[in-house]
Amino acid sequence: MKNWLALWLFVGFISLAHGHQPTDTAMLQAKPFSGWKTLDTPHFHIHFASENQAFAQQVAAIAETVYQRLTEKLQWQPKGAIPVVVADSFDGSNGGASILPYNRFFILMNTPVEGSLLDNSPWIEQVFTHELVHILHLDQAAGPAAKVRNLFGRLLFGFPQIFNPLWVIEGIAVYEETDAQRGVGRGQHPLYEAAIRAEVANGLRSQTELSFHGSIGTDWPSNQSYLYGYYFFEFLAAEFGEDKAYEYLLNWNSNVIPWQMDRRARVVFNTSSQQLWQQYQHYLIANYGSLPQAAAISQPLVTAARLNSNPVWLADGSFYFYQADGYQRPSIQRITAAGEQQQVAEVRAYSQFDVHPDGGVVLARAAVCDNVNLFTDLFILDPQGDWQRLTHCQRYPRVAWSSAGTALAAVHVQSGLSQIDILDTQGQLKQRLPALPAGEAIGHIAWSPDDSKLVAAVRRQATGWTIEELNLASGQWRVLVQDGQLNHRPRYSATGNEVFYLSASDNVFNVHQLDLASGNAVRVSRTTSAVLDYGVSEDQLRVVEYTADGLVINQQPLAPWGDSRKVVVSAEKPLATLENQADYLPEQYTEIQPYRPWNTLAPRAWFAMLYADSEDNGWLQFYLQGQDVLGYHAWQLAPAYYYDKERWGGNLSYLAYHRLALLLDRTYQTVDLAGTGSAWDEETRYQVLWKQPFNGLDGTFEISLGVAFEELERHSENDGILAAQDDNLAGLSLAWRDYDRYLHSVSPEQGRAIEFRIEQYDTFSDGTYQGAVASLDWREYISLAGSQVLALRGVIGQGDALAKPFELGTDADSAQALGGAIGFGRTDYGLRGYGSNLDQLSGQNLRLWSAEYRLSLGEWYNGWMKPPLGLGKLGLSVFLDTGAAWDDGESKEYLTGVGFELHPQVLLGFNLPLAVTLGVAHGLDDELGKTSVYGQISAVLP
Repeated sequence: MKNWLALWLFVGFISLAHGHQPTDTAMLQAKPFSGWKTLDTPHFHIHFASENQAFAQQVAAIAETVYQRLTEKLQWQPKGAIPVVVADSFDGSNGGASILPYNRFFILMNTPVEGSLLDNSPWIEQVFTHELVHILHLDQAAGPAAKVRNLFGRLLFGFPQIFNPLWVIEGIAVYEETDAQRGVGRGQHPLYEAAIRAEVANGLRSQTELSFHGSIGTDWPSNQSYLYGYYFFEFLAAEFGEDKAYEYLLNWNSNVIPWQMDRRARVVFNTSSQQLWQQYQHYLIANYGSLPQAAAISQPLVTAARLNSNPVWLADGSFYFYQADGYQRPSIQRITAAGEQQQVAEVRAYSQFDVHPDGGVVLARAAVCDNVNLFTDLFILDPQGDWQRLTHCQRYPRVAWSSAGTALAAVHVQSGLSQIDILDTQGQLKQRLPALPAGEAIGHIAWSPDDSKLVAAVRRQATGWTIEELNLASGQWRVLVQDGQLNHRPRYSATGNEVFYLSASDNVFNVHQLDLASGNAVRVSRTTSAVLDYGVSEDQLRVVEYTADGLVINQQPLAPWGDSRKVVVSAEKPLATLENQADYLPEQYTEIQPYRPWNTLAPRAWFAMLYADSEDNGWLQFYLQGQDVLGYHAWQLAPAYYYDKERWGGNLSYLAYHRLALLLDRTYQTVDLAGTGSAWDEETRYQVLWKQPFNGLDGTFEISLGVAFEELERHSENDGILAAQDDNLAGLSLAWRDYDRYLHSVSPEQGRAIEFRIEQYDTFSDGTYQGAVASLDWREYISLAGSQVLALRGVIGQGDALAKPFELGTDADSAQALGGAIGFGRTDYGLRGYGSNLDQLSGQNLRLWSAEYRLSLGEWYNGWMKPPLGLGKLGLSVFLDTGAAWDDGESKEYLTGVGFELHPQVLLGFNLPLAVTLGVAHGLDDELGKTSVYGQISAVLP
C-alpha cells in the first residue's frame, strides 16, 4: 500500500497514473469546516467525518487488539497515541503510513473486491494490520540513532529503518498481515503464489534490481517489492526460524550509517547480503519452481501491452477489452468476429466497463467531485466516440447492462457500505436496494437473461466471499456458492441455468461453472498461473491470465476439468476474524470530540545549520515546523542569527487549508563596493498568495492572487544607510493544465500548460518599479511513438515603461526575489546559450519560442548496493530556443541557441529518486552567444 505522502499527493495508485493528475495538495484530504471528529482509544486518535462515525467505531474495536499483538511481535511501543485518519474521499481500497513528522496513517473505507487485496478477512483488520506494522517497524531506534532522536526530535537520521529497501519495509508488513491458518493476508493469496511462480519461471530478480525498482520502477509486476519482500521473510522464517527473521529486521535500530545491507546479513547469518539473496533464490526455486498441473490448452489472443483486462464477449462474436501499455493513454479495444482489432475509445481513470449490442459501452470511471474527492461515475460512449456523463458524483465503481439493454445495475459505495442501484439508460435512479450491513461488501455483478435477478460476489461477515443471487422484485438474497474460497466475478450463462464465477478451490484461480438446479460446480478453465477475468461464448472461454510480463488474454475450450462438487457449505462457525469475536463491540467506543488541529501542530523536531560563504557572510539558522494531521494548517519558523553583522533574520511561513500562504523573509548579504569598501544589504519581503484550483481529470484550471512587498536597505558600517528601495506588487494568474504522464514517460505528454499573468507594481505605494506587466506562457506537448515527445513553448510579455523589465539569458528560468516564492514578480526567462544581464536581451517587450524533441534512451532501475546508487530512466532532449527583448521604439533582434540535455533519473539510497539535468547549450550569435555546460538536480517525490 502506498505511503501517506504518495497517496495525498496523488502519485497514482490507480490508472490515473496514465493521465492528467491535479497537483492540488488538497486532493483526497479532509475538507475544512466539514465537522470532523476524533474518537480516542488508549493508543489511537481516530479522525473521521461525522457521517462515518460507525466505521470509526469499527476501527476502534479492532485497533487495540491488533496493537497488542503487533507490539509484542515487533517488540516496540511508540510514544503517544497514533493518529488514524478514516477517509472516504476515493472509491478504491488503500491505506498508507508515515512516521514523519509524527506517527500517523490513513485508511480508505472501501473493501477490495479484486486482485491480491481480495480477502476473507475484514478490510479494516487487513489494512490496519499492514499500516500499523509500518509504524511499529519504522519508528524503532536504539543506541546512537535513539540519542540523535532524543536530542533533535523526529529528524530523518533518527529513524534508521527508513533506509531499508522498500522490499524490506513492505515485505514485513505483508508477512504480518498473513495468517495461512486463518486463510487471510496476501502471503497466502493464490494470486501471490501465481506471481512468484511466474517470477521463478521467468528468472528471478537480483537484489540490486529489486532494491532500486522499489515503488517507482516501470517493470512488471508493479507490486514486486511487496511480492519479493513477503517471500523473503517467509524464507527467513522457514530456513532460520521466525526469531532470526525478526533479528535480521531489527538489527538496524542502532545504525547511524544507513544502507548497510551487508553488515546486517553478516551480524545475523554470518554471510554476505548477496550470498543470503542467493539462498533466497534457491528457496524460491525449490518451493515455487513447479507449475500447477494443466495442459497447454490456451491459444494466445491478446499479448501486446502489459495490461489487458475486462473482457466482454458478445453473442455476435465481437470482443471488447481494456488495454494499457504505459506508453500512451489506455483504451477500450474491440476484436471483431472476423478477427480485426480496433480501438473503440481512449479511457481516463478507468474502473470497469460493460457492453451491450444495443446500449453500447458504459464505463465506470473516476471523476473529481467537490473539487477534492475522487468518486466514480458512469459514462456512455456516444456514436461520435465521445464519453457522455450519465451520473454526477453518485459513486458507482461497478456497472452492468441488463440483458435487454433497457437498464443498468450499479454498485453504490459510501461510508464503507455498499448497495445496488437500478438506473435507466439516462442514469436516472429507478430502484435502490438496501445497503448491506457494515463490514459486508458487493463485488462485481451481472444480470440474469430475463432481467429478474442479479448475481453478485458478496463478502459476508461470517462466511467471507460468496456468490449470491438477488431477486429484484423481493430484494431477497439467495446464497449460491459459500465454501470459504475467494469467490468473485460471477455471470450467468446464456440460458440462465448456470452461473460462472472465479474461485481458487485448488489454490489456483480458475473459472468454475455452477449448475443452479443441482447446486454442483465444476472447474471449466485450466491455467498454470491465475485466471483474473473471463468471457464466455458457447463452448469457448477467453480468459485474462497472469504472466511474468503482464496480463494477457487467451482462448481455450469451455470444458469440465475434474469432478463436480457441492459449493454451498453450512457454516458451522464463523471465520476466525476479529469482527466475528464476542468482544467485537464497536458501539462501546464513545469517547468522541470535535477535531482539534492544534493537537498535532506542535513541532516534533528541530535542527540548526551553520552557513558561510566566500563573501564573508556567516549565519546560524534554526528550523522548526509543524502541521496538523488533516493538513488544515502547516507552518515553519526558521530564525537566523547573522553573527558577522549581529542581526537577526530568517523566515516564517504559514499555509492554511492548502489555499492561503503567508511568507515573511529577512536576509543580510555582504556587498563589495568595487574598491571603496564593503557594505551589506538588508532585504525584507512579505508575500501573500491565495490559490484556487478547479480540479478535473481532464484538466485543471487555477486562479491565483498574490501580493508582495520588498524593502531593500544598503548599510555601511560607518555611514549608516547608503540607499533604500521599496517595491510592491499585486498579481493575478490564470492557468490551465491538461497534459498527461504515462508509466514510461520522460516528459509531460499529449496536452498543454498555459499560464496568463498580470502584475501591477506600485499597487499600494510608490516604488522603484511602476505600472503593469503581463505575460502569456504556453507549453504544448505532442506525443509521438514510444515515449517520444515534441515540446513547444511560446512566451509573450509586455510591460509599462517604468515596470520591471523582462530579461532573457542563462540556462533556465529564474524567479525574482519580489514575489518569487509565490510565483509572481518573475521577469527573467531562460535563453540557453546566452549569459545574463545583457542589455540586448532586456526590455519592456518579450518574445521567446522554443522547440524540443524528447525521447527515452532506456530504463534500468538497477545499480550498486555499496554505495546505494542506481539509474532509473534516462531521457534526452535536443532543443532550439530563439527570443528577443526590447523597449518600445527599439527594433527587436532575435537571438538563437541550440543544444541538448540528458535527463538521468538517479536513484540514491534505494528510495530517493533525483531528477538530474546535464546540458550543453551554444548561442549562435557570434558576439553574444557562448557555449555553456550546466547541470541541475532536484529530489522527486516517490
